[in-house]
Order: sequence, then C-alpha cells, then structure tokens
Amino acid sequence: MINNNETKNQNHLKLKIEEYDSNNEKNLYKEELKKNYSKEDIEQYFELITETKIIGWENKLFESKISVHDFENVADPDIINEVSNDKKITRLIKNDIERTRVKESIYMPNFNDYVYQLLIYYINKNDVIYKQGLNEVLGPFILLKYKLKISLSRIYKLFVSFVDKFSTNYFHESDFYSLRSSLSLINLLLRYHEPELFHKFEHRLISPDLYATCWLMTLFANKCSLNVTYYLWDKLILFDDNLFPHYFIVALLIINKEKYIGKGNDFSTILSILSDLHIDTIEEVNKIINLATEIGDKTPNSLYLLSNRLEIFNFNSNNLKNLYEQYNPDKMFALPIFPNELFCIIYQDLFSCPYEKCKNFLKTKNFDLSNCIYCRNNELKKNIKNIIFDIRIFEDDSNWKVSEEFPGYLPCTLRITNQELRKPNFSSNLINKYNTEKDNYHFIILTSETDNFQKFEKQFYKVKGRRNSKVGVNYKGYKEIDINKVKEVFNKRGASKKEYLLLKEFDNFKKLIDEMNKQEFKYVSYVYGGYKEVHLNAMKYKIDLIEHGKKCFLCKEQNFNSSFFKFW
Repeated sequence: MINNNETKNQNHLKLKIEEYDSNNEKNLYKEELKKNYSKEDIEQYFELITETKIIGWENKLFESKISVHDFENVADPDIINEVSNDKKITRLIKNDIERTRVKESIYMPNFNDYVYQLLIYYINKNDVIYKQGLNEVLGPFILLKYKLKISLSRIYKLFVSFVDKFSTNYFHESDFYSLRSSLSLINLLLRYHEPELFHKFEHRLISPDLYATCWLMTLFANKCSLNVTYYLWDKLILFDDNLFPHYFIVALLIINKEKYIGKGNDFSTILSILSDLHIDTIEEVNKIINLATEIGDKTPNSLYLLSNRLEIFNFNSNNLKNLYEQYNPDKMFALPIFPNELFCIIYQDLFSCPYEKCKNFLKTKNFDLSNCIYCRNNELKKNIKNIIFDIRIFEDDSNWKVSEEFPGYLPCTLRITNQELRKPNFSSNLINKYNTEKDNYHFIILTSETDNFQKFEKQFYKVKGRRNSKVGVNYKGYKEIDINKVKEVFNKRGASKKEYLLLKEFDNFKKLIDEMNKQEFKYVSYVYGGYKEVHLNAMKYKIDLIEHGKKCFLCKEQNFNSSFFKFW
C-alpha cells in the first residue's frame, strides 16, 4: 500500500519530469529557430535602435512623467535580487514569459530572467497586481540590451514611464474601470467616424472589450514584429498624446474593414478576423498613423475633456469607479460635446481653449498653444463646419416666444419649432435636407437637458427586431418607446407636463440620432447636459444669451440673477 509521503514524492517526480520535458521541448524549439534565423536576421529588428534614439525617448517620457517614482534609488543589484513570495503569480509570470518575443530573443540567453526580475521588481515596488500584457510591453525594452550596453535600471525607468504615459491605470487598478472607460471612448470614436462599421459591430454584439483589450494592454506589441513595435512606439512617444492609441485602433479597424464588412460575416467570423489582425510592415504602420492623425484632427476636443473627467490618465486615481458610473460612457448615445467646446465653436473671439484650467481658456493677446493639447487641437478644428440643431420643446406652443421667463438661445443654431418636432416624420424630414452634406459637417444636437436620458431609455423603451443568428448570437435589433409602459408608470406615480415634454424631447432626440446613424451620417454628437448645462456655464462666464429673459426660469433654478450678466 502506498502511503501519503510516497504519493507526494511520486507527484513531485511527475511534475519534475513534465517540467524537464517542457524545457527540453522549448530548447529544441529555440535551436530550430536558430537554424531558420541567423544573428544577422535578428539584428535587422534593431535598425531603429541607437543610443541617440533612446536618449530622445527618455527626454520625452521623463518630461511628461505623470507619476511619482523613486527612480534615484533604482539599481541593477536590487532588481536582480528582488523575489516574490506569491507562487501563483510567479508561475503565471514565468508561463507568460515563455511566450514573449521567443524568436527575437533566441540569441539573448538571459532574456527570460531579465523580464522576470524586472516584472517582480515592478509589481513589488508599485503595489501592482500582475496582469497579462505587462510582459508584452516589457519584452521590447529588455531586448534593447541585445543592441546597446544599457543597464536594467535604465530600462526599468523607460518601461515604467512608458506604461504610466499610455497605460496609466490599466495595471494599477483591480476592477479595470480605466480600461472600460478607454474601450467606451473607442466605441464613441468608431460611431463618430465610421457609423457603417459601428453598426455592423453593434448589431452583432461585438464590443471593443472583445477585440481591443489586448491592443490597449500591450500597446500593439502582441500584433507587431519587433522592428514595427519599435517604430510605432517611437511615434507614440513623439506625438505625446494619451488618446493616440485610441485613434490608432479606430484607424486599424477602418483600414481593414473590407475583411469583415460583408453581410455574411457573423459574430464568430468577425471576431476571428479581428483576432488575426497583424501589422507586418513599417508601410502599414505609416498608413494607419496617417489615418489616425486625421481622425484625431477631426475629433472634438470634448473627447479629451471626457477622458479628463473620467480620470483615465490620472495616475492612481481613487475615483475611477464612481466617475465611470456617473458618466456611464458605455451608454452614451453619441460622442458628447461639452459646453466649453460649444463656446469655442460659437464664440471664437472670446474663447481660445475648451479646457477651463488652461491659461488660454479666455482669449488673450498673449496666446500660446505650445503647452496645451486642447489648444493645439482647437486650432486644428476651427475650419470644421458645424450645424447645431436646437430641438428643445417648450410648454408654450407659440415656440420661441420672447418672455421674461424665456431661457434664451445660442447664436448660430438652427431652432426647430414645436410644430415641426411633433410631426411623425420630423427626423426624416430634417435629415433629408442635409443628406448630401452628411460627410462635410459636424452635426450637434442640443436638447433641454440630458440628465434623464439613460433612465428614460431603460424605463420606457423596448427592444424590437431582435433575432438569433445561425451561431446562436442575438442580433441586437433596435429600441422604440413603449407607450403602454409610459402610461402605466406616469399614471401610477403621476407626472408633470414638464416630464412629459422631456420624454417627448428625448424620443425626438433618439429618433434623430438613430436615423442619422442609419443613414450613415458621420460626425454626429450631442451637447452633454443640454441647454441647462450651457446656460449654467454661460452665466458663469458672463455670456449674454440671445433673448434671455430677465426672469429666466433656469436662472431661478440655478440661483443666477439674469439681468446681471452681459458681454464683458
């Protein structure tokens, strides 16, 4: 009879044999790779890498370092001697390393050891929970030692600064709220710039978390050869823009859209195609970068304002969950425009930058855009043509009637009357007027407020047209208002006329947004917070709204004396 000790010994011996066989197979595989790739072949991956290039990276990354690290006391012996007491994490890291840059590291015997030690040192010193993807980001930095005489401590500083810049909180939080926020921004960008592709994905329930997570977590290292990775990262560092990886992902999707845009492509087929996407050449990178740059130039600055409010790139933010739930970017109906950017569009002689903390926020003679990404982007967007639809519904059927309680309106807006808004085909009529210009204008929709929009959709709308595909995945269908549900809820608890009007306004808004998306209108957005938020900020910055009544009801709600505010 075999006792417990014998059983343990046998199991231990079995694990040792499996480990030996596994290592033996890996060694044989590496020897096979060496037969196919000479040192000269591998050295081609490092053509971009020079001491001057690395110094340039250091200058750029250290200059914009957003976190506080004790770089002064980082030394090679400390890194080499760092240990981990967590056997589960140790095993996971070692397994991941075995799949990291296998081909490119065949002539660097200590590669795996270096990656392991630096990862252990990083997660210990920064109180980080190891997540897969860190190994892919670190690998190319470790391989710099193949080309240059560079210390581990110097590599560590580069790696940490790079991760902090472009993956700020992805590896520092356990619940992935910053990553979820970033994925939501990608979806908003795709809807804004490529509605056809957005709807293709949306109706097949293909969300960015299914295809873009690994791209963000590895910053494309798992999709590029080493030389292409170095080239792409060099561009990212040079551009110094946290959101550029998001533009790059949307550009990558658009450039490859013919591969999955066909009607026959189902959920699993499209996901398989997306999973197999690789960037093989410098020429491909340049093509994607050019389109990504164009996408960034045409994207409203409010995307940066939204990422700022979500604190995606606010190092070690403790408020990521609350902010995600407050703004709920995953449920936004289109790319939002914040009032400050709306003021930059309408009042270009008064505002230079939509970012309130920028010294150029209000127009001055000493305008300097060199140090503010919002300013630089705002200058690029001044030539974009905008159409602002004001679709507010008023209790008074005479519509834009001037009265002492009237809240006013913004100049340069297209104001739609109540009579037009009540027509069943209101959205189609409006869209038909601008169908030929749908790729030439930025269309902005202004409502009374947006506070209750997500609640209205959840409570009063039902899904229609949902069906199962051949692989069992639901076709999303579309949502329309459930009148019976509205009557049931409102009759049960009672509702004011204002609430009915807001719900009708939301229904108009939703129909207009849906119809524009259906007709593949690019560049559609809505004013976040609606006119209520616009009014609040207008009063704050002393902007004189047109036909703004002396007893404006919004001024009463927001405790402003409307007669006090005039243009300065």
